[in-house]
Amino acid sequence: MLNLPEWTYDEMKQTGVDYSCMEQVQRYDDMHQRFRDYEKDSDAIIKLLELDSNSTVIDMGAGTGAFALHAAKHCQKVYAVDVSSAMLERCRKKGEEMGLSNVLYCHGGFLTYEHEAETADAMVSIAALHYLPDFWKLVALMRAAEMLKVGGRFFLFDIVFPLEATDLRDRERRIW
Repeated sequence: MLNLPEWTYDEMKQTGVDYSCMEQVQRYDDMHQRFRDYEKDSDAIIKLLELDSNSTVIDMGAGTGAFALHAAKHCQKVYAVDVSSAMLERCRKKGEEMGLSNVLYCHGGFLTYEHEAETADAMVSIAALHYLPDFWKLVALMRAAEMLKVGGRFFLFDIVFPLEATDLRDRERRIW
């Protein structure tokens, strides 16, 4: 991982749910498998990005492997990157159970992961970028672009927590 200045945002520090706890990771994985169709979603992304057996892809925020492990069945190489060691360990165990040998498990994130290999054909990030404060999202996206080949593709799916107009007015009154 990169040696960053002290003032850099610490993406390794857990926020919200403690995904350094293997029990929480197990609950997360079990819950998401009930309402998400990993295979269908992954197939759609693979098709959209035009990934094939010659492709290298980085799954930034791989979590327990929802995309990375499915993509590994279709791509030459997959880098599963996550800031949570416990999530990454769960991903690794699932990959081993599936007999996958073309997945590299990398501890890091948008701000800390160093992609020292050849640039990738694509990067996928599903529900990970929102963990970063807004300024650091820009830094993250710039770093992501550096990890991609010229003409490489980036698939981003994330969540936004919008404020209602009334919330903005109330907030404005408190600020001023």
